[in-house]
Amino acid sequence: MHIASIKKHTVILGSGISGLSVAHFLSKKTDDFIVLEKSGKTGGNIHSKAIDGYVVENGPNTVLLNNESIKSLIKECGLWDKMSTPLKTAENNRYVLHQNKLQLLPRNPIEFIKTPFLKWHEKIRLLKEPFVKPHKGDTSLANFISKRFGKAILTQFVEPFVTGIYSGNPKKMSAKHTLKMIWEAEQKHGSVIKGLMKKKKGPKARMFNFPNGLSELTDKISQKLKDNIQCNTEVVSINKIEEGYEIIDSNDNIIHCQKIISTIPAHSLSKIIDDFDVTAHLSAVEYVPVDVFHFGFNKKEVKNQAQGFGVLSKPSDNKHFLGILFNSRIFPHVSPKNQELFTVIVGGSRQSELCSIEKGELEKIILDELMELMQCQKAPSLKNHTSYIKGIPQYGLELDQLILEIGKFENNFPNFHILGNYFNGVSVSDCVKKSEELVENTHFNNN
Repeated sequence: MHIASIKKHTVILGSGISGLSVAHFLSKKTDDFIVLEKSGKTGGNIHSKAIDGYVVENGPNTVLLNNESIKSLIKECGLWDKMSTPLKTAENNRYVLHQNKLQLLPRNPIEFIKTPFLKWHEKIRLLKEPFVKPHKGDTSLANFISKRFGKAILTQFVEPFVTGIYSGNPKKMSAKHTLKMIWEAEQKHGSVIKGLMKKKKGPKARMFNFPNGLSELTDKISQKLKDNIQCNTEVVSINKIEEGYEIIDSNDNIIHCQKIISTIPAHSLSKIIDDFDVTAHLSAVEYVPVDVFHFGFNKKEVKNQAQGFGVLSKPSDNKHFLGILFNSRIFPHVSPKNQELFTVIVGGSRQSELCSIEKGELEKIILDELMELMQCQKAPSLKNHTSYIKGIPQYGLELDQLILEIGKFENNFPNFHILGNYFNGVSVSDCVKKSEELVENTHFNNN
């Protein structure tokens, strides 16, 4: 027996950054909507936590101010003046491992010429790039980079870079969708180098955080729209009816609506919609597991004081971590005075098996490698761990087909819109931008 029948013009599925952004921008047009959230909290993977004077991020650690949508969202939430920007060294200095030590990635052409990562013939090989024929269709990132620049550029620079963003495998990743800028440069100008040289250079997008972490943003939206958000509510089924859609939730409510905007993960959406073509592709989206460890140390006990954003590993380094963020060297406010905070990322496509190890054992392995690399003299005063079984969605070579099937679905099911970081852009700022675009380009007249 159903408890209640609810009528809303628009139902938003999920209260991660996409769902909350949709709700925020939609609230400027109408109040006739509801956000349904499966868990007991909003914010999705954005989850900041205060522990003993530290501010740890169990999800994304930084966000780029690289579009007007994210800027508008922050300003309209009254948080613009509270933003923390990173130290200059964190923006400029990024490291990879070389002979088990931190080595700065080149920051300019002169440093690139001097870099120990490439042999001279590998550097000269770059001069051939403008004469390499462009790809006629999507290909793996590994194939794209190797063909245009040589294998050394792939293994020494691109592999660590995409590890930091997607925790993925370049041999399985789509060149077209993972590194859009270089793909478009090749497609439009026949050469990545030529395309990037012709591209207009604007000011470099800055990273940001907040005094109490990124959750300040999601909490602010949630607080403002608390009457429109319903937590602990899982969607059981969605049915197309003459007037729109009928949603049955886990509380046995029936919700009638004219529009649905889904922002939930692909695997979750695939279970509640009745369209085989799109559900087959949604359920096939790969989400790699990720374990996140935080360690806090007394600054005096950390001898390696290299300043920067962090370090990324390559498969050839034979490390158990994908990357280490130097949190307190990016944003000093995230740790108590005279303390250091590090975040270690483990797993991903490359080392997914590590996420199955008993967490105490894995923590010891990771901590030993961190302490050796950063020359830590004593055990950490802070330990924190978060595990994501389905962590980061992978942008594979099937993505074009998934986008095509989503388009067909939206044509067959009018007013049912799909958003998600599994095809719309994986970053927080991408999610905010796509959310505002959807609201602005969709008719929300309640009559």
